Amino acid sequence: MNNLAPPAADKLDTRTPPSTRSLMLRFASALVLIPLVIGAIYIGGWVFAVLAAVSCLTMVFEWTRMVERREFSTSFFALAGGAALALFAATIGTYGAAFVIALISAIAAFVLARRNARLGFWSAFAAPYLIAPCIALIWLRLSTDHGLTLTLILFMTVWAADTGAFLFGKAIGGPKISYALSPSKTWAGIGGGIIGGAVIGAVAGYFLIGGEAVLLSLLAGAALGAASVMGDLAESAFKRNFGLKDISGFIPGHGGALDRLDGMIFATAAMTGGYFLYMVLT
Repeated sequence: MNNLAPPAADKLDTRTPPSTRSLMLRFASALVLIPLVIGAIYIGGWVFAVLAAVSCLTMVFEWTRMVERREFSTSFFALAGGAALALFAATIGTYGAAFVIALISAIAAFVLARRNARLGFWSAFAAPYLIAPCIALIWLRLSTDHGLTLTLILFMTVWAADTGAFLFGKAIGGPKISYALSPSKTWAGIGGGIIGGAVIGAVAGYFLIGGEAVLLSLLAGAALGAASVMGDLAESAFKRNFGLKDISGFIPGHGGALDRLDGMIFATAAMTGGYFLYMVLT
């Protein structure tokens, strides 16, 4: 499709400051989405599972569209079908089966991606990169002690890291991190993301767990903030690799679901991995 063609090299790095309208759309979208997400987290069960499934399927669609330069490819259907079955298995508590289904969908996507090894690899990468964290997120909310509290802290910390990175990056600017990864991201933005995650992590820990958890929550928030900004950098690198600035316009003011949830992918992996290790060691 023409709208998926890679931009010319001299236009790839063009950056324009966000307009007032764009910022207003961003704010309006957040006002609508944040209460819906918090409500789904609070209710849990199938409501939260459906939220995770819709997010996962949207990200899979955007990913295969980016990789294969066409909509509704055979790889997309393999991954989407695998994601739906895997997340259903996770919701009913069969997590081993969920990860096996995700692996099978990756193999199918590799085989179906136009018989091109490079496209096959990148299409199949959606399974560990997108489907596996969504399985882990369902596990965290539905099958762990204090799942509601942990999931709320995870989401609030990632939102704070995103906001801190945006505000520090715009207000302070300064040296860029890496032109190869993203020509617009700065070290100040990285610091702002970590600080935002640490502050909100400590505050959330105090109110949701108790005063004795403030220090641990602050450190965990900083780690989740760091994971979130690393996820944002990784997504920027993927988009540059495929010659795109935004994945889609699915969320007004934010771009695509992948643009909005890139930090959540890494932070979810960090949170669930850390909590699983804690459970094993204790």
